[in-house]
Amino acid sequence: MIVHSTDEHVVVPALGSIIEGYVMLVSKRHRSSVATLNAQNAANVQKDIDSVLARLEKQPGSDGWVVFEHGTTLDCGLKACCVDHLHLHLLPVNMDLASALATQLSCEARRIEALQDLRQVREAGADNYIYVRNPDGKHYVLTPPAYSSQFVRQVLAERTGKAERWNWQHHPMEDDSIKTVRMFRNAGITPRAIYYAHAIEQLPTAEVKDIVQKARTLMGHHCPQATLFSMYEHLEETLHELDLPEERLNAYLVETERKFIEASDLLIVDLSRPNWQYVGSLMEVVYAAEAGIPVVAIVGDSPIQSRRWLKAHVTRFAKTAEEAFSMAPAFLQNRQPSK
Repeated sequence: MIVHSTDEHVVVPALGSIIEGYVMLVSKRHRSSVATLNAQNAANVQKDIDSVLARLEKQPGSDGWVVFEHGTTLDCGLKACCVDHLHLHLLPVNMDLASALATQLSCEARRIEALQDLRQVREAGADNYIYVRNPDGKHYVLTPPAYSSQFVRQVLAERTGKAERWNWQHHPMEDDSIKTVRMFRNAGITPRAIYYAHAIEQLPTAEVKDIVQKARTLMGHHCPQATLFSMYEHLEETLHELDLPEERLNAYLVETERKFIEASDLLIVDLSRPNWQYVGSLMEVVYAAEAGIPVVAIVGDSPIQSRRWLKAHVTRFAKTAEEAFSMAPAFLQNRQPSK
């Protein structure tokens, strides 16, 4: 679920959201950490973070933001975070995070001028580091000899009164993620969103990818400023990282789907495949209708559009995906800002 995109990075709601507004800025290219970047690339990270925070800090009720990175100077992933790919955490928490970490880790929080200075950590021979930007905009780096996985999340979870939710692998998607999307949308950062529901199960991976890509092409033609939510793409990116028992995994899939739909402005559902059991897609139609999200159903020549139950939940019917996406601009334009 991308809430913002630049040439180099995407901003996404954090898995295991401790607090409303918690997002991560993630590099589009594979890079290990900010400390491994050259000066120009580090400056680009700084620019994108500053741009996002400049708008968020103007929102009513904003009381300060912290930014942190569990970083490594190595390329082999020997660090205390769980993902060996450049990502920084941004949270609306007003606290002196650098001092809190320095106290708990019994080490110095050394002041630096900007992200570009993290290269000094690598040059000094340290393997791991914690970067912090406090709400006052000052930057710090800590190089403790050892610290546990997701340590900073543990500190922040305790500070926000949600100590039990620090582990994102056990609490992968909480209700705050929807509020985060709305926060970014109301700040003018996130574009309007379309949730695209379609057949997934029992189809070859290549065919599902082709379905999503065709939808993205149509969206790019009819409403290029919008963003597309695809449950398949989300699962492809995150499912292998989760550590959940089967019963919790099923609940996670359903709740994540509902959250994606509730964060959207329009649901387009493809029900045109003949003789297909659209169990999941029909549930998505119900979720959207209950949330007040307009639904456009692609039905082709199927008689399914004559079903009264479906008529009660669908806003408009379309014969083709082209026709459905051509309707999207009017729906997106008429949607009111999220509350």
